[in-house]
Amino acid sequence: LTDLPGELLELILCCDVLGAADIGRVSCTCRRLREACQPRGKVWRERFRLRWPSLLKYYSHTDSVSWLEEYKARHSAGLEARRIVASFSKRFFSEHVPCDGFSDIETLGCPGHFFEDELMCILNMEGR
Repeated sequence: LTDLPGELLELILCCDVLGAADIGRVSCTCRRLREACQPRGKVWRERFRLRWPSLLKYYSHTDSVSWLEEYKARHSAGLEARRIVASFSKRFFSEHVPCDGFSDIETLGCPGHFFEDELMCILNMEGR
């Protein structure tokens, strides 16, 4: 892999059969592959786009974005959103919802569109 031209290596790493964990593992093997998988580069942007295509509308092509950090933040927001939604039935089984019932959502510390996107994913899951 390391002998391939940069453009070809980038195309291979952007392949949709590779997951984020695969890209992380590849980037740990050597300096050449770590540079090909740089956080602000095309590989992590493509990984983000493949996983959450509807979120790209929130970014400008001129923005200098660390796509690796955005991927991590969106993934963490998704895990937290699923945890919160799973706790709803226990907390809100009664008809009365406390005033501070949604405070954990408000203090997530991630962009609101990440949480909204995860809720849409949950609603559109097969078998739900």
